Amino acid sequence: MRKLTLMGLMLFGLVTPVFADPAKPTFDDDVLPILKQHCVNCHGNDKQKGGLNAATFAAVMEGGGSGAVVAAGDPNKSRLYTLTAHTAEPKMPPSGQKIPDAQITILRTWIEQGLRENAGSKAMAAKPKNDIGLKSVSKGRPEGPPPMPIAGKFKLEPLTKARRPGAVLAMATSPWAPLVAIGGQKQVILQHADTGDALGFLPFEHGQINSIKFSRNGKLLLVAGGRGGQAGKAVLYNVETGDKIVEVGIESDALLAADISPDQTLIAVGSPSKLIRIYSTADGSVVREIKKHTDWVCAVEFSPDGVLLATGDRSAGLFVWESFTGREYFSLRGHTAMITDVSWRDDSNVLASCSEDGTIKLWEMENGGNIRNWGAHGGGAASVKFSHDGRLASTGRDKVTKLWDQNGAMQKQFEPFADLGLKVAINHDNAKVFAGDWSGTVKAWAAADGKVLIAADTNPKTIAEQIEIAKAAIAAAEAKVKPATDALAAAKANVDKANAELAPFVKAVTDLTNAANAAKAAADQGQAAVTAANAAIVTAQAVVAAKQVTAGALQEAANKVQAAATATPANAELKNQATKTAALAKTAADEVAAANKAVVDAQAVAKAAADKLPILQKASAEAMPKIPPAQKAVADQTAARKPVFDAFNAAQANLNAVNAEVAAAKAKLEKLTPKPPAPAPAPAPAPAPAPAPAVPKK
Repeated sequence: MRKLTLMGLMLFGLVTPVFADPAKPTFDDDVLPILKQHCVNCHGNDKQKGGLNAATFAAVMEGGGSGAVVAAGDPNKSRLYTLTAHTAEPKMPPSGQKIPDAQITILRTWIEQGLRENAGSKAMAAKPKNDIGLKSVSKGRPEGPPPMPIAGKFKLEPLTKARRPGAVLAMATSPWAPLVAIGGQKQVILQHADTGDALGFLPFEHGQINSIKFSRNGKLLLVAGGRGGQAGKAVLYNVETGDKIVEVGIESDALLAADISPDQTLIAVGSPSKLIRIYSTADGSVVREIKKHTDWVCAVEFSPDGVLLATGDRSAGLFVWESFTGREYFSLRGHTAMITDVSWRDDSNVLASCSEDGTIKLWEMENGGNIRNWGAHGGGAASVKFSHDGRLASTGRDKVTKLWDQNGAMQKQFEPFADLGLKVAINHDNAKVFAGDWSGTVKAWAAADGKVLIAADTNPKTIAEQIEIAKAAIAAAEAKVKPATDALAAAKANVDKANAELAPFVKAVTDLTNAANAAKAAADQGQAAVTAANAAIVTAQAVVAAKQVTAGALQEAANKVQAAATATPANAELKNQATKTAALAKTAADEVAAANKAVVDAQAVAKAAADKLPILQKASAEAMPKIPPAQKAVADQTAARKPVFDAFNAAQANLNAVNAEVAAAKAKLEKLTPKPPAPAPAPAPAPAPAPAPAVPKK
């Protein structure tokens, strides 16, 4: 458990070497004498404990089995200094006695000044700090498209191909994208959560992968593990590009669990050392160590708001800490066996834990009380995860993966694995449950009906194998095209026949509807004609009345003028006026007669319209009831032929699905097949030689 790369630092010499210039130390003149005095017996050319050779500058720069032992400009990140200075565990030498302070100062100064090899060497530049910390932690889905691996940034060829799949010890789904990350053998497999297609591979050369976590915004992926009894590392990757952002770990054993804080400034790890170490993502240095656990730390997770950190160990110890102080917040007692997993609800108010005791427990964060507790998996619960909608998925030693509500009521039980269930996850839209088992099998089920949607394993296919599978898929899909086409043609013929049989019924409905509409329109027009004729009578009668008044007045005036003219026959002007007045009276009388005739004519029109209206209304009333029976006949005939139409729709959908299957298989093959290099552009033609200058004649 404590086989670290600097075991040789325990050896002390009896004589302190003389150094060239302690103010400006170099490896050859100042550091090498210290290493020869204290280290090379265990870390020399003949023996390299932990894979470290401290006998030469090149060997020290190469580091040991757990990685680099020095970092230019940063003593606190250099184990060659921190272990000898007793600022990190395990202290060297293990007896607890430090090497002389003067020598520790030389090591620190040499690292701070850039690891110069000799007096003629240039100092190495310090590694720049990472700037991935967020100013604030946002709840819910981040703005913009969810991070997904960018095509072309990842190789589709597996980095490692084993004889058989390894156990699914680590798996996680992106919180906001259709992406699942599966721990393989020295590589992380990135798969599309909807199709199961491999999107790329991330290397993990440090050994076995025991933990995978996405950052809360889905942009980063934290992978942790190592080699048992030797070294542990946690590596942070960019999800879109696959670039390694930071690597942390001064562990003497493989990391068992790790998580990145929501603000992306801290990485917390747990291991068999019984410690919780908190690293800075800026420079990889150790920020804090928590020494409360009494056994291996197996579970680590920050709360979504970043305020708290939950950790669990092999002896049922379960704690909640303040993330940025390391102070104990709650000690949660109740489990009786190893804590195998923890998961926070999105609101950070409830923590779920599962254990080898077979139970899942929910804890509230106001008082640290156990609010729910149920037996989930006989023999032991191995993994539990909250979904965005507050449900929980779990798997365990009973080989069964299950979906629960927050009261512990089981909503779905999925088909069992062939071996022990180890890891579980829920995809970003709560629609799929992923789980993996000891045999290396990974499955995804529909949360709604339990249907298996994806089946894969931790030993991904090579490109050559994928190409052969894609070719076989194309052949199988293309073989379905002709039967599907023939089935559609037969279904189409049946539909044409059914439509021909329906045509008379449809025509009858159309004819009856047209006739009824025409009869109703005629009746409406007849009613309008009656109304208009009656209105015309009223108007004509009003005209007659007005004309009669005018005619009476003119006739009375004419009579008076005529009487005056008769009384004075010698008055020519009065006689002439009597003639004109008589003419006006006659004209008015004629207009009255014409108006009376108009009334008679209007009355005749109104009578004719009124006589015709009942006939039109009767025709309309008789036509309308004939439509519903005809419509029912069409409906009955259509219903009788529904299986024919359904068969056609099914045949069309089947052909569309087959064509989509062919297209998808061809697209996958095209994606796997390397594109030939673009032809080089043709060289530009050489310019014509310039004409020779004319030679003047003598």
